[in-house]
Amino acid sequence: MTGIFAFLALLLLSPNPLPDTSVKVKGDRIVVKDKSKPVRRAIEEWYDRNKAAFAAKDVAAIMSLRTPDFHTVTPDGKINTFADMEARTRGFLVPVDRFLSQDIEIGTIELEGDLASADVHQRTVRMQRLADGDALHEVASSVVQRETWKLTPEGWKLYRVDRVRKGELLVDGKPRPSAP
Repeated sequence: MTGIFAFLALLLLSPNPLPDTSVKVKGDRIVVKDKSKPVRRAIEEWYDRNKAAFAAKDVAAIMSLRTPDFHTVTPDGKINTFADMEARTRGFLVPVDRFLSQDIEIGTIELEGDLASADVHQRTVRMQRLADGDALHEVASSVVQRETWKLTPEGWKLYRVDRVRKGELLVDGKPRPSAP
């Protein structure tokens, strides 16, 4: 707790200690909301690499952008490991012919130690085959989820995905109750 008081004292005594940030104390944790350009720019560059890897259907490149302890937490609380998500990514990409668009909106980034988190709204449109045969269908999906990246010696990598919500799936412009 002494560290928190020392940090807060530094904030109060410094004229502009952390420009483009806001600081909150949550219990015994200090959470910094980063509105600066460097972290946002690095995460946007991460997304450029991630989108290119998905467009190339390159699972190795996709997974190289994730930490070895990467995991997801589904809305029902199930935890998917790195290996689970690698298998899921392979299965997801098999029927995809090509991506028409991949749009990402990153919310406010919160920093805590070597982690950066933000709510992210993802929208993709792709041409893919469904279980109904060889015909290509336009599949549009969107989701809002919290994503957490970890700063590694190689740069920012995706560490965790949770708080998944507001999902939507359209096949040929019509709602579909289950994912293709």
